[in-house]
Amino acid sequence: MIRLERNILDQANTQLRALEDHVLDQDGGYQATMISGQLKALFSLAKLHDSGMSDECAGMLEEIERRSNILVSRLPESS
Repeated sequence: MIRLERNILDQANTQLRALEDHVLDQDGGYQATMISGQLKALFSLAKLHDSGMSDECAGMLEEIERRSNILVSRLPESS
């Protein structure tokens, strides 16, 4: 399970960096929105009651989610 948790956190961090690049470069609301959706799927794992995920991993995902939400709030509103 530790390897799976590490892979989930690595993927979430990689996606967070990509989201940050798109938001800060202001080069693609569509790409940022797509990455945000992928991150939300990872965040949902931490909210599953019977996932077997450690509290530490779930807490780290919650912190990544918090940072992601800050970045997403900086995206321009799409029409």
